[in-house]
Amino acid sequence: MDQRFIDDKHLKLAVALRTNQLKREQLSSLTYQHVEAALQEMVWKHKQPASIHEAIDDVFRLTANEVVAFLSNQAVIMGSQMKLNDLKDVIGGK
Repeated sequence: MDQRFIDDKHLKLAVALRTNQLKREQLSSLTYQHVEAALQEMVWKHKQPASIHEAIDDVFRLTANEVVAFLSNQAVIMGSQMKLNDLKDVIGGK
């Protein structure tokens, strides 16, 4: 995504507001970084918004299900890149 969009204070506010809304309604452990990553790596990966208002519309169209699907996919990717010894700590192996 165009760097000037990412640094826009209005877009940052929209992401913060949407994050808080999703936290309040469905995903209490969600963070700003989760929402921002889902937008950049899923929503805007193939279709960049042409303007700030389009980007903000995308932010408020983002659903909790989309964020969960994105984070689940990221977890699978990270898990596939980990070594077995790294997973022992996660699953409680000795």
